[in-house]
Amino acid sequence: MIVRRIIEHREARGLSQGALARFIGYPQPYLSAIETGKRTLTDGVAEALDKHLGTHGEFVALLEMARKLLIEPGAREIVSQETKAERIRVFTSSVIPGLLQTEDYARDLFRKGLPRDSDEEIEEKVTERIRRHSRVFEKADPPFYRAVVDESALARPASSNKVMAAQLRAILSYQNQPRIKVAVLPFGARVHGMQGGSLVLLDLADGGTVALVESFRTGQAIETPRIVVEYEELFETVQSQALSAEESNALITKYLKEYADEASE
Repeated sequence: MIVRRIIEHREARGLSQGALARFIGYPQPYLSAIETGKRTLTDGVAEALDKHLGTHGEFVALLEMARKLLIEPGAREIVSQETKAERIRVFTSSVIPGLLQTEDYARDLFRKGLPRDSDEEIEEKVTERIRRHSRVFEKADPPFYRAVVDESALARPASSNKVMAAQLRAILSYQNQPRIKVAVLPFGARVHGMQGGSLVLLDLADGGTVALVESFRTGQAIETPRIVVEYEELFETVQSQALSAEESNALITKYLKEYADEASE
């Protein structure tokens, strides 16, 4: 859709590819790569196209729409509200939470979980995941973020020990940010109600809370207050069984050392 609209607007104005590239201030090979699908449209190019072609935000809107399509359908509604949340609460049973993932760790997950996707499609999804982190945590007034991560997410290595060590270093660095707290649910914790899945709770500025429950490649958005409360109870249960901040950091550091030592061998 985006490529077709670029070409349609360019041809309607009688512009060659080189002329349009000069017009918007980008190299012709760069625009050619976008029109042939070898590169994806960026925020800068979308804004330049809208500005110089007078398309009134069309390309910015198309780009945002394309990014939403990179997210599993059941999760789109909730993900679109992340930037509006006053607080985000997350539980994951087997992976590092999406907003805290490094590029390499996210890339590993996408490659294993989406075997039919091309390298370009995988990179688009990785880029969008990292962009979500920036949109949520790098704004002027970021939300409070509380994550409970099962120890299995730490124990299960990524494609390499180096990737996993970098991911755990990132987690520890986030722990230094005053609004981000990550607690580990140890293997010794009792059986609980969210084994095998993950949960995201968004506490919104209007006082409401919405939930996203995910399992293998599926996601269900939940807004019914009575059901949301049930999931809040489940979250509070696992949070009560999680390690303290100091204990969590110590366990993360233990795994980090093991991965780093093995990566250096």
